[in-house]
Amino acid sequence: MTDTLSPVDLPTTASVPVTTPVTAVVVTRGRTGYLATTLRALAAQVRRPTRVLVVDVGASDGRAVGPVLDAAFAQLSAPVPRLTSVGVPRAATFGEAVTAGLDVLERTLGGAPSPWLWLLHDDSAPAPDALAHLVRTVGHAPSVAVAGCKQRTWTSPERLLEVGLRTTRSGRRSTDVEPGELDQGQHDGRSDVLGVGLAGALVRRDVWDALGGTDPALGPFGDGLDLSRRARLAGHRVVVVPAAVVRHAQAAYHGLRPARGDGGELAAREVDLDGDGEPDGADPTRSFLPRRTSLLHQRLVHAAPALLPLVVLLVPTVAVVRALGQVAAKRPGLAVAELRAALTVLLRPGAVVRARGRARTTRVLARRTLHPLQATWRDVWVQARDRRLARLEARRVVRALSELELRELAALATRRRATLGLVLIVLVVVTVVALGRLLGPLLAGGALTGPALARATTPLADVWAAATSGWVAAGLGDRGPADPLALLLVPLAALSESGAGTALGLLVLAAVPLAGYSAWTASGAATRSTVLRAWAAVAWAAAPALLLAVGQTRVGAVLVHVALPWVALGLARAVGVQRVDRVLSGVATAVRAGPRAAEDDGRTPVVGTTPARGTPSVPHPRTAAPAEEDGAADDRFVGAAAPTGSVAAAAGAALALAVVLAGAPALLPAVLTVVLAVAATAPRGRLRVLLVPVPSLVLLAPLLAEVARRGTDGLALLLADPGAPALAAPAAGWQRVLGLPADATGLVPQLPGTAALVVVAAPGAVLVLLAVLALLRGAPVSRAVRLCWWAAAAGLATAAVVAAVTAVPTAEGTGPAWTGAALSLATLGLLAAGLLGADRLRERLAAQTFGWRQPAAVLVAVLAAVVVLTPLVGWTAGVRGGGSPGVVSGPVVPAVGQQGAQSAAASRVLALTVRTDGTLAWQLLRADGTQMVDQSAAVRTRQLVEDDAADPATAEVHTLVARLSTSTAPDAAAGLAALAVGDVLVPAATDPAADAARTRLVAVLDATPGLERVTHDAAGTLWRVAGADGDVVTSWARTVPEDASDAAADDPALLAGEAAPVDADRRTVRTTVEDGDGRRVLVLAERSGDGWHAWLDGRPLAPTTVGWRQAFVLGADGGRLVVRHDAPGRTPWLSALGATVVLTGLLAVPLRRRRGVRT
Repeated sequence: MTDTLSPVDLPTTASVPVTTPVTAVVVTRGRTGYLATTLRALAAQVRRPTRVLVVDVGASDGRAVGPVLDAAFAQLSAPVPRLTSVGVPRAATFGEAVTAGLDVLERTLGGAPSPWLWLLHDDSAPAPDALAHLVRTVGHAPSVAVAGCKQRTWTSPERLLEVGLRTTRSGRRSTDVEPGELDQGQHDGRSDVLGVGLAGALVRRDVWDALGGTDPALGPFGDGLDLSRRARLAGHRVVVVPAAVVRHAQAAYHGLRPARGDGGELAAREVDLDGDGEPDGADPTRSFLPRRTSLLHQRLVHAAPALLPLVVLLVPTVAVVRALGQVAAKRPGLAVAELRAALTVLLRPGAVVRARGRARTTRVLARRTLHPLQATWRDVWVQARDRRLARLEARRVVRALSELELRELAALATRRRATLGLVLIVLVVVTVVALGRLLGPLLAGGALTGPALARATTPLADVWAAATSGWVAAGLGDRGPADPLALLLVPLAALSESGAGTALGLLVLAAVPLAGYSAWTASGAATRSTVLRAWAAVAWAAAPALLLAVGQTRVGAVLVHVALPWVALGLARAVGVQRVDRVLSGVATAVRAGPRAAEDDGRTPVVGTTPARGTPSVPHPRTAAPAEEDGAADDRFVGAAAPTGSVAAAAGAALALAVVLAGAPALLPAVLTVVLAVAATAPRGRLRVLLVPVPSLVLLAPLLAEVARRGTDGLALLLADPGAPALAAPAAGWQRVLGLPADATGLVPQLPGTAALVVVAAPGAVLVLLAVLALLRGAPVSRAVRLCWWAAAAGLATAAVVAAVTAVPTAEGTGPAWTGAALSLATLGLLAAGLLGADRLRERLAAQTFGWRQPAAVLVAVLAAVVVLTPLVGWTAGVRGGGSPGVVSGPVVPAVGQQGAQSAAASRVLALTVRTDGTLAWQLLRADGTQMVDQSAAVRTRQLVEDDAADPATAEVHTLVARLSTSTAPDAAAGLAALAVGDVLVPAATDPAADAARTRLVAVLDATPGLERVTHDAAGTLWRVAGADGDVVTSWARTVPEDASDAAADDPALLAGEAAPVDADRRTVRTTVEDGDGRRVLVLAERSGDGWHAWLDGRPLAPTTVGWRQAFVLGADGGRLVVRHDAPGRTPWLSALGATVVLTGLLAVPLRRRRGVRT
């Protein structure tokens, strides 16, 4: 047999005699579905190779693939190439398989080496003249060491894959070929390139040996580019031969390689019905991890030595950023792959060192010689832009709507926007008329006030500390989780240096239009009727649960009412059951206008909406287009695509639910039952529905842990309201069914009691009536209606439990928590059921003979419209007359009094208020009045089961205040200083009945030794604690001699005179203390607790107590002192919360999913 085989049957395009022997090497894993086709294409070559070597990496010998090889060449006339099949089961990569196969052939079987290797994958079938063109090219250009083929898709019709490739300097791949691009010779002018794919590449054997084959660390991806790059730097040329074509299935890239077996079943995956060049069963995401690992490895290998440390640092950083981007693109699996790829590369530095060593050994040219062949970032940007525009165009032309269809859809959108605008105008006007007087003072720096609203002027750092430290700073401090609502104040406090007060005030004032807008948006999932949506928006905005919450400034209940519709909308979209706008297609109209038009009932569908599930198939004018149970829409209707579920919507529902439960943790059991019911009945997306409560559970974790720790006493904590405590007697059970959480007759003060009750209860009665009538709807709407009734029942049950449990302790007494949040859930369920039942009512009535149904429907419609507007109008007139809420512009504590809390002393202000009955109430303030972040249901509800008299800290304050009020406290200054009280405030009188008692109290304090009057203004009268014989230590943190600390447990006044102040920043210490004369104790004017920790120069100090006060054994040495409170489990909880919020937020970003692209 000669070294070069001549053409036999097929015409040749090569006129130059070829004398170069070529060994074709085909690597396969057993008898795959592509192997036979590739070998037949190899046998059909115009220029046949000298030898054909099939390397089976799935067997120890070549007997499995030998029959396939023999069959492919059985019909050839002489001369036939030498045929050999070998097995190399230990080969992990394509390059290792080639090298090991050649070694077996030449050393074991005695085959002669060939100067050229033609490398083929089992899924790369060459065109008949491919080898002829390759051989002719290398024959004309001896400097060429690697010659690659133009690659086309395996499927029919063939599409262009690549004609050589290049990368940016950072390693970003660019083939300059668009996905699905036709091969029209547009790239045939290429020759010298940075790299070529090894599928069909002709490689000089001595260069292959000198370079050591491919990098074994790359795996199945990137080996061709790496080999080409190293060949270039070794002084050889790398070219692409566009005339040589290979059909490449890219089975590994598309994820079509079976995990086990011979792969014969892959023939079914060669189907390409959409003609995009990729098999319909392709999923490039399956190969993303090895591709990304290969890319990162190459970047480390080919980085310049000076830049290598920077690249190593960028790998994990970029991996995290890209992982977050993958999460935002709704590809969490690829996000994990991003992190795994970076970790894999960084954990195998030896592979990088070996690869860099091989490249350095063979390199004779500088890296800059590759720059002309590399792509620039402008090239990458232009290519990305072109692909984005191509995708947009492809989506636009998938279903080109006619002009009539576009006009109909535009008319729908115009009517929808106009109706929404009208609804918002009405609600904004109502709000401005009712509460507009408060807007100016609020924006001017005033603070919104009301029974259940404390001030929110705390700066961002203190809000964060209060929300996450597990320590409540109110009074003398106490352990316990903060209200979950405090975490929502963090982003609001970040918006302004003055705290979250203005943002909270705007939320309460704008609650009515905000609630109306949320209801309008959510109702679109149940109906596309603009009339019904407008009614739902007004009904929801006028709900007594919201109007009473606004009047009483219950921020948590307002948040619940505003956010609940977004939760419902998110759940509907998550499972793909929302209605969408669609119109009857022109094709369907033409069909209906055909010969059978005379038999038609005369009703021509014009405008419709398509739900994924939940609407019967009754096409009718301006009605819902029919939909199948699986969500497939009727082909006669065009417009928005039939919903299929949304991860972004589920994530949005999760964030909205977190807001809801932060405002009302009592809703957690009810919400969980509703979520489980939705997941049980959802047609798709059940897992994503079950994950919706996860962020809320993480957010509430500290509160739930405290509830569990208390046992049966924890129920009051779960049901308690966030914010300042405010009593409100719950309404009777029948009134709660109608949506009334408490006495609501004040909403219409113009009417007497019974008439007012009828007016405010009428909207709820209409909702119940509509929800009951909705139960008469048939399947599949009835299932959605029953689910809405389940939500309503859960809300009513929660309201009943809340009304029966005492959870709010105040100075006036105790009582149950606010039931309005639970009734908001019940109202939402009834409203949704009513909308589902009333949807398409007009069309259903039109299909019936005129009778009692039509007048009854008109009567109910008029009644429903009137009853929801009447309470809103009455509330507007009533609130405008004054009362709660209000706005105060001045400070609660005079500015000179606030200086102590803001100074290094971090002292408190003791506020003494005379009640109407003459009793004296006291508060320890750390800022300008009682702050939102100082409120904690965990601390308040503890008072329901613990006696204040048994608390030594509270008892000490009680005793001191009693002595102050009766002028029997000659040493009051020392007692106040021991509590870190730097100022005493008697607020201005608000009740004339208490004015005389207040005057007497001021006189007593003026005569008290150690108190110096500082100021008297509109906020009240303020005294500075100075001490009778000189200054006393009023610092929150102080050091006392160790022997004095023992006596101070019985006589706290000793803490004022024999103490040295320690600088503090509110409730933390970060300062330097000097050496002492003897052993000292650091004493905090704060209750003791397990979470307090102190360090001196990094050395932990032993905790102790001085009475009820937290203390630490300091010793005589000075140094850097750090004191803070860390709740057990705080760091894991914050880590879990941060990760959950970030991931959920990224998932909520409405990004369109894209098909996997080569990286």
